[in-house]
Amino acid sequence: MEFPLRPRHSIWRAPGIYPILDLEYCSKFSKDPVHIVELWNYQREWIPFYQIRAKKESPDTLRKIYKSLIDTFPDFPIILNDYWKEALEWRSFGLHIGKEDYASLSFEDKKKIRSSGLYLGTSCHNSEDISELEPGVWDYTGLGPVYATSSKDTEDLPVGVSGVQEALQIAKIPVTPIGGIGPKQIIELSELGPLSYAMIASASEKDSFYECIRILKEIKNP
Repeated sequence: MEFPLRPRHSIWRAPGIYPILDLEYCSKFSKDPVHIVELWNYQREWIPFYQIRAKKESPDTLRKIYKSLIDTFPDFPIILNDYWKEALEWRSFGLHIGKEDYASLSFEDKKKIRSSGLYLGTSCHNSEDISELEPGVWDYTGLGPVYATSSKDTEDLPVGVSGVQEALQIAKIPVTPIGGIGPKQIIELSELGPLSYAMIASASEKDSFYECIRILKEIKNP
């Protein structure tokens, strides 16, 4: 069986933002997912796609929210986090699945994922993780947490700017830093070159989101 040649660089945007619609964050802070994605939809120059993360929601709730977003923004590509069967069934643009979760799948399930046209991303916590990624499987990887964050429960220590720099030196696929990323952190990380910054909270709050966009514009056109 032939697999799509990965990574596919054409859609990756750097500098840019890789926003994550975290449904737990939306519930906690009474955010309407449609309103958040509407905010992102006005800045498509910087945002080629977004991710839906639903760690604690039921599959039925995820399905309803997914459908409402597809109906409202039919041409805005969605990457599903973890729900690989749904990503295939719903013909999502992409799938983000952790290294460990992917490794636990059967050989047949891995073939289904790899042979699909899904834009595939995974997560790494350090340079060692990145060096162990199987070649040709992934379109990109997240790296983090880069800074301390309250948006995700994690026991992994922040890698900092130096950790991102080290990862970029060995990575053979695009790397998106995640964890505690906001306007100030974008300025710091921009010294390493053009990056796509993954974020939950700073992308979900209007003021911080527009400040991130302003900074990206300055980085691109100093």
